[in-house]
Amino acid sequence: MAEFIVRNSMNPHKAVKFGITYRQLVDKNKDDGELMWVLEVATDEPDATTSGVIPPYFVTLVDLDDMDEEIEKAVVAISEKIDWLPLHEDVRPPFVDSVYPDTYIAKIHSNVKINIKDLHPSAGIDINSIRMFINDIEVTPDLLFTGDEFDYKVEWRPPTRVYAQIKY
Repeated sequence: MAEFIVRNSMNPHKAVKFGITYRQLVDKNKDDGELMWVLEVATDEPDATTSGVIPPYFVTLVDLDDMDEEIEKAVVAISEKIDWLPLHEDVRPPFVDSVYPDTYIAKIHSNVKINIKDLHPSAGIDINSIRMFINDIEVTPDLLFTGDEFDYKVEWRPPTRVYAQIKY
């Protein structure tokens, strides 16, 4: 069994321990005896509404490519039953941590990169509220986002690259 800690971003002082176990099984109903994984995600934290035990969350996987996504769903489902109070107020807005290029003048073929952060306690950055304009032209649909809701790297790549013609 593996254990990991989960924190609510609106109450960074409370940490809840989760456990995950997995077993590999053979599906005897299939001719080729296909392998399946059964994951169990659980916590000892009491249910906020009933004060009873939060039941474990079971996931059956045939393909391990979906494992991270399924574990995240299980953690979200269980976390919704935990009493995270007292929640802190999100009083600070997200902020731009860095910009590239770091001047207002850039070459026409330069990518624009911005790092946006939101410090805890916070609800995180809503990427649907981010809009970017380059020379008064909105380029928001062309933005690439990587990271998570507390630390996003935003990149805009010019759709057409302009290069000087080299004469030989």
